Amino acid sequence: MNRLGRIYGILFVLMLSLSWSRLFAGEGNTPRLRTLDFSPFQKSLDNFSNRRSTEIEDLLLDATILDLQAALQAGKLTSEELTLYFLARIQSFDESLRSYIELNPNALSEAKTADILRAKGIVHSQLHGIPINLKDNINTKSPLHTTGGAEILLNHSPEADAKLVIKLREAGAVILGKASLSEFAGALTMDPTGANAVSGAGVNPYNPELEVSGSSSGSAISTTAYLTSASVGTETSGSLISPASQNGCVSMKPSLGMVNGAGVIPLIRFQDSAGPITRNVTDAAIMLAALDDKDVDYTSRLNKNSLEGVSVGVLRDEILWSSGPALFPLEFLSEQHAIMQRIDRGLNKTHANSQAIQLPADELTSLSRLIFIGLAQDTIGYLINAGAPVTSLTDLKNYNEQQPAIRVPFGQLLVHYGCSLTGEFANRVSFSEDNLSNEYQELALLLRKQAAETLDKIFADNQIDLIVSLGNDQSALYATAGYPAINIPLGLDRDGSPIGVTLIGKQGEDGKLLSRAFAFEQATKYRINPGKPLKQIIKSHGIVFRITSPGIHFGNSYTLTASSAHHPNTVVRENLTGLISRIEARDLDQDGLPELFVFSEDKTAGESMLVYSSDNQTLLKKIEIPKLTDRAEHHGKDHYSLTDTCLIRTFPLYSEDADDQHSTGIFRRITYRLNAMKFEQKDTTQPSGFDSR
Repeated sequence: MNRLGRIYGILFVLMLSLSWSRLFAGEGNTPRLRTLDFSPFQKSLDNFSNRRSTEIEDLLLDATILDLQAALQAGKLTSEELTLYFLARIQSFDESLRSYIELNPNALSEAKTADILRAKGIVHSQLHGIPINLKDNINTKSPLHTTGGAEILLNHSPEADAKLVIKLREAGAVILGKASLSEFAGALTMDPTGANAVSGAGVNPYNPELEVSGSSSGSAISTTAYLTSASVGTETSGSLISPASQNGCVSMKPSLGMVNGAGVIPLIRFQDSAGPITRNVTDAAIMLAALDDKDVDYTSRLNKNSLEGVSVGVLRDEILWSSGPALFPLEFLSEQHAIMQRIDRGLNKTHANSQAIQLPADELTSLSRLIFIGLAQDTIGYLINAGAPVTSLTDLKNYNEQQPAIRVPFGQLLVHYGCSLTGEFANRVSFSEDNLSNEYQELALLLRKQAAETLDKIFADNQIDLIVSLGNDQSALYATAGYPAINIPLGLDRDGSPIGVTLIGKQGEDGKLLSRAFAFEQATKYRINPGKPLKQIIKSHGIVFRITSPGIHFGNSYTLTASSAHHPNTVVRENLTGLISRIEARDLDQDGLPELFVFSEDKTAGESMLVYSSDNQTLLKKIEIPKLTDRAEHHGKDHYSLTDTCLIRTFPLYSEDADDQHSTGIFRRITYRLNAMKFEQKDTTQPSGFDSR
């Protein structure tokens, strides 16, 4: 099975001519149709101290849910505090990341209830009091909505929670809200992936220009960005594994039937499966135990030695050639060769018995057809039951076209394709569209049988117990067959994009698969948080400044602490629009106390700066840099520099033509001096035709 065949199987072939970069090429994101409502928690958020937030952040950085439970049980943490921490981060970051569609107004009260029960000695499960979110194609009753990301369901609140949500509530989990997704599980458009009408397009925490994939994009983004402890996504073909791989986290697609799918907006009801998205395998095991219909403690079965002696089949050629033609004999120079080495090192460390295997040439050529028949049958059936004003896929297309800017801001090319495809399908089998449902079921079960037979043959012929693949390359096989698969992060590629290895197990062996994934994870620990960790200490004039960013802020947030023999310890926390480029301490006003200058750089907006000075009360009093009074020719791209007594601001001048604004190549310089805790403009040089930096 070649890569184009696999991509065809999961729909990407339909969109190869479309560019992900469109969203970030100046067009910007779309407005939310429903803004995130923080009013139920705002008072508590306002009273949530920076110091406590920092303490929780330090606790969370490498923690599993088991670690959080230990802290909760020891009284070092409360569910209320943990929930506030995530809500504060959502408020700070999600307008940029777009990983949430809606917040649960009862989240904080649910957390408080969990704390009260814990104080009485009642702990329902390992998820008790743990904040999680749910992909917004999973039914949640009022006051929450279930939209599938579609405007047509914007105000839809099902009468009851999905079966899996009931189980999570019984386990004591706190529901933070609903995660964004590719609208209707990716069957509307994939330009870009992770986009929907309600919340816009999801953004990769590692770099906004990177792919987020779908359809469980919001689940992956929010999990890796520490906007939740864990998430529940869903998969039809690659929709759990792919976004986890692209956003640097763990995801598991369980065996078909392990998790009750009642109450999930369907795409292919014969194939859909909900599953966990987490930051580590331990949390995936905890989440699956709460989600599935079995009474199994998967965490107790996790074993670092569970891959020892296991026969593993590695799709080596598929991995080495996945980004293009073979480079033999120079394949060792390729990015894919470096990725393959990481996988080999992990398998060697776990003492697995690995061998290279090949896939059969057969393709599941009807899978994309099946997906669109499912959209016409199952998804439209859900809309009809929800009271939406449509009775067919054509109705949905026409409804969206009435207000395209609001209802389909990213287009609906796949719906157009689906309308054509369902008609062709009905004509081909000589059935009316009324009989399409029966033929749909026959095709779905046939493809499942074919995929299962293919995987069984691979396992048997090679005498292996596990298949190793890359990302979601084999989703057309494992997802269609209903076999379990799990993604484990492999770190970042040369361009800084997350990548993941996928382990595929035998049907029903979910526990074994989790334990083997745990062994690989513990042997490698390849996962890297978004953002580069920062830690710097500066001593000046008897004051010690400590600045840290743990690497979960995407480079745009930090904690600054200052202390001296004569001043109490002071802590501030700041959000930035770019990456910290340098930090300097100077005494510009010559008063014997230093000022701290934090420079940050954004590749589109240029440089910005935060300045702190001292007075008799505090060491970290922020000093504002004056706003420009004449901004007619100023369009950002600032650069700042320091002398012993002055702050210098340099920026390019732009043309005055409103229809053709461009840099003239001429720069202006403004010099500021510091006096009585205020910056005063000292002088402005005449524009010059060179950059004075």
